[in-house]
Amino acid sequence: MKNLKNRLYTVSTLVPRGARVADIGTDHGHLPIYLIQQGISPFCIASDIKEKPLESAKENIKKVGLQTIETRLGPGLSPILPDEIDCITVAGMGGEVIASVLEDCPWVKSDKHTLILQPMTSADALRRYLSEKGFSIQREIACEENRKVYTVMLVRFSGESFTPSEVFCRVGRLLPDTPAAIKYIEKQKRIVEELIAERKAAGLDTEDYDDILTKLLEILEKEK
Repeated sequence: MKNLKNRLYTVSTLVPRGARVADIGTDHGHLPIYLIQQGISPFCIASDIKEKPLESAKENIKKVGLQTIETRLGPGLSPILPDEIDCITVAGMGGEVIASVLEDCPWVKSDKHTLILQPMTSADALRRYLSEKGFSIQREIACEENRKVYTVMLVRFSGESFTPSEVFCRVGRLLPDTPAAIKYIEKQKRIVEELIAERKAAGLDTEDYDDILTKLLEILEKEK
C-alpha cells in the first residue's frame, strides 16, 4: 500500500515494535495494514463502529493479502478483549470522544497497555481527562497535515492523578523542537492573545490569561 498520511505515520512511529495493536475507529484500515507490512506489529485488530468503513477496511486488507489483521464491528473498545492486544491506537476523533472511549472501558486503566492518541480537536480536554484519571502522557509529537497541526500522545496508565495547569492542557509535553511543534504552540499563544483582547474589550480581568501567555512565551523561547 502507499505510504501513510502524516498523522497516521506519526502514530505509527510511536507503536512499540512487536506490539499487538487494536486500531479503534480504523476507517479504511490503513494504519493496521502499514504496521503489519512494515514489521512493526505481528497482529492487529481493525475496529470501527460503522459497517461501511469496516467493509472498506476489509477490502483493503484483502487486496494486500494479509492474514494477521482481524476486523471487529462495535463502539469504542467493546469489541476488544484486554489480553488480545498490547497497544491501542485511536486517531482521527475529537479529544472528548477519545476520552469517552477510554472512560467506557474499565480495563484500559492498566499499565499493561500502551495508548497512542491523536485528537483532531479538543486536545486540551483530552489532556485534562487523562491527567485527572491517572493516565500519564509520556511523550507528544506534533505533526502537520493539510496545513493544520495536530498532536500525537504516547500514554500509559500510572494511577497517579493530578489537576493539570492550563498551560499543560494547551500544549502538554510538546517542546518547540520541530517546525510542527513550534507552529502548534504558536497557535495556542494566538488563541490566548485573542481571549485576552476579548476580555479587555469587555472590561474583564485578564490576569489568569496573562500568566498563561507568559508561560507559553517562555516555552517558545526555548527554541532559541
